[in-house]
Amino acid sequence: MTERPPVVELRNVRLQFEDNKVLDDVSLAVEPLERLVIMGQSGSGKSTILRLVLGILTPNSGSVFFKQFEISRLRRRKLQQIRTHIGMVYQYSALLSSRNVRDNIALPLEELTRDTPAEIDKIVDEKLEMVGMADVKDQMPSELSGGMRKRVSLARALVMNPELILFDEPSAGLDPVISSVIDELIINLSEKSKVTSIIVTHEMDSAFRIGTKMAMLYRGKIIEVGTPDEFKQSRDPVVAQFLSGSTEGPILEGSQDAIATK
Repeated sequence: MTERPPVVELRNVRLQFEDNKVLDDVSLAVEPLERLVIMGQSGSGKSTILRLVLGILTPNSGSVFFKQFEISRLRRRKLQQIRTHIGMVYQYSALLSSRNVRDNIALPLEELTRDTPAEIDKIVDEKLEMVGMADVKDQMPSELSGGMRKRVSLARALVMNPELILFDEPSAGLDPVISSVIDELIINLSEKSKVTSIIVTHEMDSAFRIGTKMAMLYRGKIIEVGTPDEFKQSRDPVVAQFLSGSTEGPILEGSQDAIATK
């Protein structure tokens, strides 16, 4: 049986903004149906990886692939087509404040498909039901709590039935109980919808709850990749310090050199 290629692959990626080296020879592969958690300090370049996958940023050197497609080499129309296979859940939900929940979720369908209004309504209802938000369709984002907005954002990410979903700090701004609810929702929807996920976070409880594989980004490099259990047993001093939250170790010693654009 032919082995399926990675859904996402970074090969020797380097990215620099003026004198600020963000990613330094980063290679990383995300296999089908994996939930890869990318960990690292704030400003370490985690969210930059998501922007590279979406084609918003272009590496200075190296390659970024979505399946067999090299993102930076695609023409604009083809890149737009590829993006319909990728869902994105932003750090603070990024819902349009002037549109109600239904219209926020319907927007990708209205812009990118030829579905009729009745077909769009059916899909919106289905995705809202999946995230447990069927009764808020007519409400405005300002009427929702942070956790509710995050659920709506997740429904919007699912609306095109993507193969890949990118999560940028999905627990940001949420209390521990709601964070756990969102984590469980991400796991259940990933498995039910059979999608691959990349989750950027520095919240360790969420990382170990969600991830099937983990990668640690430090000073522009991926210093360790493995399963959650392998990470817990890591002998790398940076990984061990990051997981424990200790103030003793190499992270603070090199903090002035490690500042990078997120």
